[in-house]
Amino acid sequence: MRIKSKPGDFRVFELLRAGYLADRGRFRVYRVTKRKLTSLEAAGELALAAGVKPSDVAMAGLKDRQGVTTQFMSVRGGRPVRFMTPSLKVETAGFAPQALTSRDSTGNGFEIVLRGVAASERAEIERELPDVRDNGVPNYYGDQRFGNLRHGQGWVAKELALGRHEDALWNLLAAPSENDNPRNRAFKRALASAWGEWKRCREVAGAFGQHHSIFEHLARDAEDFAGAFRYVKTEVRLIHLYAFQSHIWNRAVARFVGETAARGAKIVVPALEGPLSFARGPLPTPAEWKGTFRVPGEGLLDVEHADQRAWLTAALAAEGLAPEQFRIAGVPGFALKGEDRQLVIRPRGLEVVPDRRAQGVLRVRFDLPRGAYATLVLARLAPSRAAEEPEDSARRRAAGAASSGAPERAGTGGAAREEAPGQGRAGQRESRRGARGAARGGARRVPAVADPVAETPAAPPAPDERPAARPRAGAAARGGRPAGGRRGAPPERRRGR
Repeated sequence: MRIKSKPGDFRVFELLRAGYLADRGRFRVYRVTKRKLTSLEAAGELALAAGVKPSDVAMAGLKDRQGVTTQFMSVRGGRPVRFMTPSLKVETAGFAPQALTSRDSTGNGFEIVLRGVAASERAEIERELPDVRDNGVPNYYGDQRFGNLRHGQGWVAKELALGRHEDALWNLLAAPSENDNPRNRAFKRALASAWGEWKRCREVAGAFGQHHSIFEHLARDAEDFAGAFRYVKTEVRLIHLYAFQSHIWNRAVARFVGETAARGAKIVVPALEGPLSFARGPLPTPAEWKGTFRVPGEGLLDVEHADQRAWLTAALAAEGLAPEQFRIAGVPGFALKGEDRQLVIRPRGLEVVPDRRAQGVLRVRFDLPRGAYATLVLARLAPSRAAEEPEDSARRRAAGAASSGAPERAGTGGAAREEAPGQGRAGQRESRRGARGAARGGARRVPAVADPVAETPAAPPAPDERPAARPRAGAAARGGRPAGGRRGAPPERRRGR
C-alpha cells in the first residue's frame, strides 16, 4: 500500500468557524490552494501580488509542503488578487472584520488516496474502521512536527536544557543530513572546517547569506553560545522548542497507552521520533483528567495530576533529564509553556470508499480538530502495513543518526542505554578533532530506563546509527582554554598569539 504516490493523493482543506467570513469587512480573505510550497512561501507570493508586506498576511496555521492544501489568508489593504500557477491558486473567499487567527479555524478536512492496496490490507482497514470511528486514536504529534530529525539537527532544546549550548548551536547550524540540498551541504562543510574560528565562520556565513549575526556575536564573545541564540530567528527557536516538548508528550502518552491498553489490545507502530502505542477498544483514562494529557511546562510544575507527572518523568529520564532540568535558562526565546492537549481524537465523518475506476485504490475522508495529524489515523487503520515508502525508512534511519545521543532511537523502541567510551558522540568527536589537536575524553552516560512501548513492535526497527561527530571548539574540559591561544584555534595557528 502506498501513500502520497502522486501530489494530489493527499489533500487538506482548512475549516473555518461559522460566522468568520462576511460579505464586507476591512480584511479581504483569500482561499489559497498550494502544492510543493510551504504556507510562508505561499503567503510571500500573495503579499508580493497584493503589494503589501509579508507580515500583513495573516493565517490560522501552517500547512505542510507535501500534498495539496487549501487554507485561508487575510490581507488588509493592497490590490485585489486572483491568479493561478501550477503550484499556487489564490482567489477571494470573502471578507472579515479582523485578521485571521488560529481561533478562527475549527480544524482540517482530509481526502487521502491509498494506492496498491492488497486484498489483505483492504480487509484490515475495513475491520479496524468501526473501532477507529467509535473510540478514536491517541492524539500524538505526527512526523511533520519533527523536521529537526529529518534534517539531522537532533533535539536542540534538549542540549540547551542540559547546558550544552555549543552542541545545540552546532546541531542547529552545522550537523550534516542526507536531506541537505547541495547549497546547504556546502555551507555546513565550510562551517565545520572553520568551527571555533568565529571570524572565519562569519566570512562563511556572509558568503552564503545566512546566520551572519550569530558569528558576529561569537567573534565578539567566543564563549557566549547561549547569547548567540538571540540571533536565531524566532520561528526557528520555537520550532525546536515545540519539537522537543512534543516528543516528551508523545513518549509519555505512548508509555501510558502501552501499559493501560487491555491485554492483547495494544498495537505498536513505528514513527520518526519513536514507537507509538494504540489500543483497540476504548482507552481507560481517569475521569479527573477530563480527556486531556498535559503538555508540560518548565520543571513539570504545571502538571496537576500525579500519574501524568509520573509518565512525563519517565519520558524525561529516558532522555537523561530530571524534571527540574526540563527548563532552558539563560537562552532567549526558549521559555517552556504548558497546555492541556486532548488525549484521544475521533475523526469526524470517517469513510473509506473504493475507487470504482481503479483496482487497489481507496479514498479515505475525515475531519480532524486543529493540531491533530491525519497520518496517525492512517497508521491506526492499517497498523500491520509492512511495506513502507522508501523515503519513510530513510527518514527513520536519518532520525536515528540525528538523535544527538538520545537514548531512545527512532523506530528502535529500545531502552535507554549507556555509550561505551570512544563509541558515542564524545568518542566520534575525538576522532573528528584529531587534526585540530584537541581531545575530549569520556562519554556522557544516561540512566537505563526500560520502554514499555517497545515490547511488541509492529515492524522491524530501523538501524541504530550514531550521529555524525563534529569537531568541537573548546578545551578538553568544558570551560578550560588550551594553553597559548584562544578557544578552538587549530594548534598550528595558536603559537605566536
